Amino acid sequence: MYRPREAVESSPTAAPSLAPRMFTSKRKRFCASAPLTPPLAGSDPEGAQLLSRAVNVLSTAATALSQVTLLYQSDHTARAGLLRAVECITDVNTAGGKLVVCGVGKSGLVGKKTVATMKSLGIASSFLHSADALHGDLGDISARDAVLFISYSGKTAELVALLDHIPHATPLLAMTSHTSAAACPLLAERPDAILLPAPIHELEEASFGVCAPTTSTTVAMAVGDMLALTVAAAMHGDEAKGVFQRNHPGGAIGATTMKREEEEPGQEDGVCAKRHKGLVSPA
Repeated sequence: MYRPREAVESSPTAAPSLAPRMFTSKRKRFCASAPLTPPLAGSDPEGAQLLSRAVNVLSTAATALSQVTLLYQSDHTARAGLLRAVECITDVNTAGGKLVVCGVGKSGLVGKKTVATMKSLGIASSFLHSADALHGDLGDISARDAVLFISYSGKTAELVALLDHIPHATPLLAMTSHTSAAACPLLAERPDAILLPAPIHELEEASFGVCAPTTSTTVAMAVGDMLALTVAAAMHGDEAKGVFQRNHPGGAIGATTMKREEEEPGQEDGVCAKRHKGLVSPA
């Protein structure tokens, strides 16, 4: 039966209106249900300029990652540094030690993420803020540990201040923009230190007009992921997947793993099989 629109909208049992809601801003009114499509050329010069700047950020990051990939594919120093770092961290873990990752600011946040990834892959590691280290947390570094500095400049004052307090017997690694250990202030007095280059092809200020860490932290994060996954492969081999599943039983990842075990019980790995038998707790 046809009912006037006014009657439908006023009815207490009527379903909520599906008509698009309208929002008002200082610049324009727009419809919540309208598709967010790029403005047509010439229709909104300011919006087009913002979109261009936004896409440039992604393009610049992609170029930087491409360049650092090429570096680790072809540069002897980078490749040798990665292999030495993998060997060092593997040996430290085998001996019952851990990798202590140290940094401040945005580099510190990269370090925390790298540590989180390593832990999920069964690599013993911890994060140490350099300021806290000088106020008692140096006790976190044991004789069996190795230390990884993360610093784009390679001369962060808080990290330089730590050098005299880290025994020379403790393996030292540094992830910096330098492609030569001799040019990195953090490694100048440690000829046995290991360099993990994480350079960018152009400074952020040149790319975006502001020197906020963006491209550099993207590259550092990728190099940290590369290091973590390569160490996991060296330490665990074919068991790396099972180690990760054991250490990550929660969230969407854990739920997907459990579902796969239930659907394909005959193809589960060693850790999953133990979980089915009650030898490993699912939580």
